[in-house]
Amino acid sequence: MLVSMKLRIGLLYSTSQVGFNYAKEKILKLLVLPKALDMPCSPAAEHCISRMSTISNSYMDQNVFVPMGLHQKKKRPFLSSREVYEKKKNRCNEALKSPGNGLLVPQFVPLAVEALQARATLLCGVQKLLNIYPVKACRFCLAVHVGPVGHHVANCIGPHNGTRHGRHDWVNGEIEDILPRMEVFHLYDRLEKPIVHEERFKFPRIPAIVELCIQAGVNVAGYPTKRRQRPVKLINNKLIEYDDLDEDDSGHACKLRISGTDEFEERNLLMDNSFEDIEASSYDKEILAALAEKTMQAWFLLRSRVEKLMSRYMVYVCGYCPQVHVGPKGTKTSDCRAYKHYLRSGHHGWQEASIDDLIPLKYVWHLQDYNGPPLSNELKVFYGAAPAIVELCAQAGAPIPEEYKAMMRLDVVVPTLSEFHMVV
Repeated sequence: MLVSMKLRIGLLYSTSQVGFNYAKEKILKLLVLPKALDMPCSPAAEHCISRMSTISNSYMDQNVFVPMGLHQKKKRPFLSSREVYEKKKNRCNEALKSPGNGLLVPQFVPLAVEALQARATLLCGVQKLLNIYPVKACRFCLAVHVGPVGHHVANCIGPHNGTRHGRHDWVNGEIEDILPRMEVFHLYDRLEKPIVHEERFKFPRIPAIVELCIQAGVNVAGYPTKRRQRPVKLINNKLIEYDDLDEDDSGHACKLRISGTDEFEERNLLMDNSFEDIEASSYDKEILAALAEKTMQAWFLLRSRVEKLMSRYMVYVCGYCPQVHVGPKGTKTSDCRAYKHYLRSGHHGWQEASIDDLIPLKYVWHLQDYNGPPLSNELKVFYGAAPAIVELCAQAGAPIPEEYKAMMRLDVVVPTLSEFHMVV
């Protein structure tokens, strides 16, 4: 009786804005569970479950949704507050400590070597798996599907998607569809002045992970970098060099050899070649499972090592476009083509980057039955999702990581279309 009286009082005042807010607050208070029934949930589920859906999803760790992507007309949110960002930037670029003084951080050199080795293992493993497990990519948008046939989920946002009713136009995918290639400018001296727009073609572009490892102390053939033996000093906002480097006949400073690093082949660093020496053959299931597990371990190792390197070496990302830059200062190029770039004269809005900006995650639908029928648009609420590299390794027999089991919805039984239409 008391509940009905409160609802009636709220509805009587609903004609005005104040009464509507009062009724809405009363209804929400009546729908909230008692404190005795509240159960803790995982941080991932707590982050993406709304207040109204807490009643049904708080009892078990499942049905975790895919994180929302960045809207084309919105700026990327900051990772931390302005004070924390300036504190980290000053720590990384401080002229009295490494690497701000031009010297390397000794304990980070082995991490850079492990990162490049993990990247080479990852690229080789993914290329071998793609010879057996095909990947489909949409011709008009960035959607990817791991499976022999593309799905029928109508979520294409490419050009002329209305004429196709949101259906994808699938073509054969490549390794870049699984592992997107993020390129940055290679800096011979990381302490030099920022790159201006007129000089952007004088600097080669290489993968961002490779550039980060080069600045951390790895020597790569074909991409020389300046190694200092003595720290630089900042006097009146000018860098004073105290390192007398021997110069060769060509006039360039000789490259100092860092102990403990190796030379890496360019084909393992860049995805220009297509691994012609790898032949597609019918591997055994056990061999494929071991290869997939090794590939997934290399992916997790790469992300962990790169994240540690980013704690000392600054990496920037544009707040409006996916462009990244590795170095103490962002570039001054005018090649940003994001939303309202003409108001900024094409300049990038550099801010602190995260690991997902340097190694992007491309989420795909999880395929429970690899040889089953294509995924239907009517049953998309029952399908799970996972990063493309995780889905590819899982299809090959690798164990699924714990952090992605809830997102892949392994406990959900997908009904047939006839069963779905019979439910009232």
